[in-house]
Amino acid sequence: MRTRLPEPVATAVVAIVVLSAAFGPSVAAFGASPAASPAANAAGEAATVSTAPRPVDSCRAITEPGRYALVADLRDVSADRCLRILASDVTLLGRGHRIDGRGDFGTAGVAVGSWGRGVSNVTVRNLTVSEFDDGVRLTNADAGSLADVTAARNRIGVLLMNASDNRLAGVRARNNAVHGVSLADDSDRNLVANATAVENALFGVHLAADASDNVVRNVSARRNEYGVAVVGADGNRIAGGAAVRNRIAGVWLSAADRNRVADLRLSNRFYGVWLSDGASANVVASNVAADNAVGVRLRDADRNRIVENRVTGSRDGVLLIASDRTLVAGNRIAENRRGISVLASDGTVLRNNVLRDNRRAVVVRRGSENVTRE
Repeated sequence: MRTRLPEPVATAVVAIVVLSAAFGPSVAAFGASPAASPAANAAGEAATVSTAPRPVDSCRAITEPGRYALVADLRDVSADRCLRILASDVTLLGRGHRIDGRGDFGTAGVAVGSWGRGVSNVTVRNLTVSEFDDGVRLTNADAGSLADVTAARNRIGVLLMNASDNRLAGVRARNNAVHGVSLADDSDRNLVANATAVENALFGVHLAADASDNVVRNVSARRNEYGVAVVGADGNRIAGGAAVRNRIAGVWLSAADRNRVADLRLSNRFYGVWLSDGASANVVASNVAADNAVGVRLRDADRNRIVENRVTGSRDGVLLIASDRTLVAGNRIAENRRGISVLASDGTVLRNNVLRDNRRAVVVRRGSENVTRE
């Protein structure tokens, strides 16, 4: 049985057939989706190409969001800030290339943000920066990331100023004239993970000037003056990794409160961990300090907790000097000349420590009062 078209539809079909015979197939296609024009095809191709990173082959300012990639090394550059990232939502791919300056004061290899123009969500990846005042400088830059960045032979390798909620992963800072990695000027809640800081003249990793609530995780700090230094910065956590063969201390807390130093391996010329200059309410826990001159040293540092550490092979396992109300508890202190020394320190509590094979287990001197042994 043949289906009969309604009269208006049948009339329209007949009209198209007639017009097609008279004027060609273009009329027959009336009402169908039109084929893309050459101009439309070109626009589509351009949209596809635009997803590729924009090439960077010289020092420049980046003022628009997007992905950018170095296509060559930039060597012996004279610009005061070679790559200036002044937009949010930018990814800079180094692709293993190097940016090399001349060591001039105030310069930066990569400068992200500025005091007058804050940015966020900027990523810098797979890049080596050398011979600048600051290798990579983040200023007023939040919620970004640095990954697989090497900073060598700068004044400061990586510097954050008023830069918060960033993630630094796999940063390598070596042979810098002052600091390897520095978080300063209210740089808060940053994560520094798996950083390597080697042979920097002063500090391997440096937290200062009210940098708070940061986490330094699985650091490797070697052959610096100090492996990790926390100076005037509160509420930070140094957790895991190693600070070894540093010339003074593995970890130094100065005028710093409510920080936690935990789960590190510490073997340095003088001190494993050193607290001083009014550092208070800090926790030093679950570290392994071996073959330091002093495993854990406190001077002018009150109300701190030294708990569950293993300290061996030192002149003094734990040394308190003019440091009041310290809790020393649950530590294993063995094979030191003196296990625990308390000098001019009041209100010390020694609780449940295992003291074994020390030449002298506990020494209390110089007017230390109210020392409790439990």
